[in-house]
Amino acid sequence: KYVTGFAAATCLAQNVLAGDQKATGRYLQFLKSGGSDYPLNILKAAGVDMTEPKPLVTTLQVFSKLLAELEQLL
Repeated sequence: KYVTGFAAATCLAQNVLAGDQKATGRYLQFLKSGGSDYPLNILKAAGVDMTEPKPLVTTLQVFSKLLAELEQLL
């Protein structure tokens, strides 16, 4: 469950940080939705389809980038 939540959060954050106004609106709607539907459906409406590999791939790319930055600091 932790990895699933982390991957979903990473994708949501990346979409918002990319400056996509629609992603920002979907994220706000995601926050407002609470427990109104199944989590996978709420995430899909927010633009994160956890039945596809993209959220995990995105998370691994972000992790790889952060790891490279850490290696540069050491």
